[in-house]
Amino acid sequence: MARVEICPNTAAARAIDARDTGFQLRTIIQASWPFAFVIALCIALWAPRLKGPIDLRWDAGLYYLLGTSLATGQGYRILSEPGAPEAIQYPPLLPGIVALYERALGSSDPAVVGPWLRRSYAALFLVYGILVLMLTRKYLRPLFALVAAVLCLLHHSTIFLSDVLFTELPFALVSIAFVLWAGDAANSERLLWREVVSLILATGVFFLRTAGIVLFVAWIFEAAVRRRWQLAIARFFLALLPIVLWQAHIARVHASDEYHHPAYEYQRASYQFYNVSYADNMLLLDLDRPELGRVTFSAFVARVFKNVPYVIKAAGESITSSDFYWREVLSKLQAYLPGVRPIPGGLSIIPIIGFAFLAAAGLLLFVRDGRSLIAVHAFGFIILMCTIPWRSQFERFMAPVAPFLIVAAVFAADALFIAVRSRSKSQGGLLASKVVLDSVLTVVLAVQVFAISRLFFERAHHGISYAPAGGTNGVHFFYHDRLWRGREHAMDWIRKNAPPGAIIATPDSHFCYLQTGRRAVSSPKESDAVRARQLLASVPVSYVVDRGYGLAAIETDPEEWHLVGDFDGIKLYARNTESSD
Repeated sequence: MARVEICPNTAAARAIDARDTGFQLRTIIQASWPFAFVIALCIALWAPRLKGPIDLRWDAGLYYLLGTSLATGQGYRILSEPGAPEAIQYPPLLPGIVALYERALGSSDPAVVGPWLRRSYAALFLVYGILVLMLTRKYLRPLFALVAAVLCLLHHSTIFLSDVLFTELPFALVSIAFVLWAGDAANSERLLWREVVSLILATGVFFLRTAGIVLFVAWIFEAAVRRRWQLAIARFFLALLPIVLWQAHIARVHASDEYHHPAYEYQRASYQFYNVSYADNMLLLDLDRPELGRVTFSAFVARVFKNVPYVIKAAGESITSSDFYWREVLSKLQAYLPGVRPIPGGLSIIPIIGFAFLAAAGLLLFVRDGRSLIAVHAFGFIILMCTIPWRSQFERFMAPVAPFLIVAAVFAADALFIAVRSRSKSQGGLLASKVVLDSVLTVVLAVQVFAISRLFFERAHHGISYAPAGGTNGVHFFYHDRLWRGREHAMDWIRKNAPPGAIIATPDSHFCYLQTGRRAVSSPKESDAVRARQLLASVPVSYVVDRGYGLAAIETDPEEWHLVGDFDGIKLYARNTESSD
C-alpha cells in the first residue's frame, strides 16, 4: 500500500485556517448574541398580548377616527364631533398609516383593523429594540450597551405605550433611526444622500408629533457646531418646508367660515383640547379654569420655572421607573424587615433625581466629545417640556427621548467608574466602585422587573374590557380598571337604547363614538352650572357619561336630567325630554 505523506506546510496552513475559522465564529457570536437576546426579550414582552385589537382609548381614538376620515375621502376631520370639524392639533402621519390599513382591509371597523394595528405595533417594538441596541452600542461598551437597551425595553411606560395607538413608539423609533443615520461619520462622504434621508426621517418625526421640531433644531445646530454654515442654512430652509406646510393648514382652518361658525357654541373653545391647536390650549392660564383667561409673558416664564423640578423628576423616571413603583418596592422591602424602623417613602426620589443628573452629565460629555446631535435633541426636548402645562402627561411625553437619556446616564456612570479606577491606588477601592456601579444598575433593573410584573399581572387579572355577552370575552388592556369597564358598560347601554341621532357628552368622546356610533363631545369647562347647562343644550346633548366631578351641572338640575344608571362609579344621565324607557 502506498504511503500518503502530508506536507508540513499544508498541515500548518490547515491549522491556521481552523484557528481563523474559530476566531471568526467567536467574533460573530460575540457580535450577534446581544441582538439575539434583545429580540428574544421583545418577543417575550409581546407574546402574552398579541391577540385582539390595539387599545383605542384616550388620544388613540382620535388618531383612529382621523385615519377613517382620510380613508373615506372626508378630509382630515374629527368624525365623532357634530359637524365633523377639521383637525388642527395632531399632524397626520399616524392617521395616514391607519387610513392605509383601512383601505387595504376594506373596512373601518376597529374589530377588523385593530388586530392588524396591534401586530404592527408588535413588529415596531421589535425594530425599536434592535435600533435601541444599535444606539447604545454606538456610545457604550458592549456589556453596558446591552444593560442600557434592557433598561429601555423593560420600562413600564415603553411597554404600555407600545400597546396603544399612540405616536410615542413610532416617534422614538424614527428619532433613533435619524440619530444613527445623521450622526454616522461614514455618511459624511455621501452628503446629498445623507441629507435627503435625514430630512425624510426628521420630517417623519415632525408629522408624528409637532415636538419633532426639536430634531430639526438639533440637525441644524450639529452643522453649525462643525462650522458648516452653508449646510446649516440649507438644513434650516429644508426644515421650514414641513413646518410651513403644517402651519399653513392650521392657518387655513383658522380663517375658514366653518371655524368661526362651529356646529355648537364651545366647539372651538381654547379648552377644547382636541379641537384647537396646541398654541390655543397652551396659552390658557389654567386649563381647568379657562375663565381666568390667557397666559401673560410673566405667567409663562413662571410656568417654565415651576415645571423644571417636575421635568427633572420625569426624566429620572423615564430612565428608571416611576415614583409610584419605587415607593411600592420600598413598601414591599419594609414587609421583609419586621421590627426595623420604617423606610421613608420619600427616599424613592433619590435614585430618580440621581439618574436625571447622571443623564445631564452624560449629555454634557457628549457635547464635549463633539456628539452634539443626541445632546441637543435631548436637551431641546426637555426645554420644550418645561413650556407645556400638562404636568400629568410628563412621563408619557418623556418616553420618546428616554433611550437617549438612558444612554447618557449609563455613559456618565461608566465614565465616573473609569475615572475612579484610574485614580484608585488600591485594589479594594477599584472593587468597591465596580460593586457600587453594578449594584445600582441591578437595583434599577429589579424595580423595572417588579413594575412590569405588576403591569402584566393587573392586565391578566383585572384588565379585561367589558363584554356585553356576560363580561368574560373582553380583550385585556393595561391600566383598564373598574372605571373603564363602567364606561364601556354605559356606552353599551347607549348603543342598545339611544336613538341614532343622540349626542353624548363624555371625557372619552372619541372612544364613545367608536363604541356606540353616536356623536360625542366633551363637556364644557364652565364654573357656572347654569352656563354649562346652556352650552350642553346648545349642542344639543342627550346623554352625559362621566364621574362625579364632571356632573355638577347635571346633578343640580333634576327637572331636566335623570339618572339612568351607575356603572361601577360611572354615571349615565339622560335628558328628560329624551326618555330612556
